[in-house]
Amino acid sequence: MATPKKVITEAGKPVSHFSLRQRKREATQEPFTFDVDGEYFTMQPPADADWRVTADLSTGESSLRDFVKELLGDDYERFCKLEGVSSDDISALIEAATAHYQGVSRGE
Repeated sequence: MATPKKVITEAGKPVSHFSLRQRKREATQEPFTFDVDGEYFTMQPPADADWRVTADLSTGESSLRDFVKELLGDDYERFCKLEGVSSDDISALIEAATAHYQGVSRGE
């Protein structure tokens, strides 16, 4: 299949219908924060995780730990020091963060 031709403006620039780097959020919400034993953490939207990390989850080249590290960013090392956090807890956090950010990163 041939690549479609670009639409060029009179100024000689291609028309862009979407900018990956400048996309606007449809709404603004507070960051998703959660607490464990009185310590507070912030998680970015799961939909905004690096696509390479999420793609590698299905091939085994990446792990749930890599995904959580991606979502927690600077809070990851501190989060890892907690004891008694199960994989079920991690799943609940990811579901809660997804529900919190729903409609913000993808639009509704």
